[in-house]
Amino acid sequence: MRRETLIFIKDMMLKELFKSKGVKQKWLANKIGVSEVTVSNWVMKKTEPSLKNYQKISEVLGVPLKELME
Repeated sequence: MRRETLIFIKDMMLKELFKSKGVKQKWLANKIGVSEVTVSNWVMKKTEPSLKNYQKISEVLGVPLKELME
């Protein structure tokens, strides 16, 4: 149950990051080299980014990796 809660918090953070940075899922997908469907799956809690993709998201959006992975 705790894992689901953590995933929910991370997913909400991705949605909020998109809003605050004024970016779309498609833009992020292009920047980090994944499909738009992949990013959508992360946001919809179907899958979770790998550590490598978390690092890319961190760099592209300018958010500390630690914050993304909390």
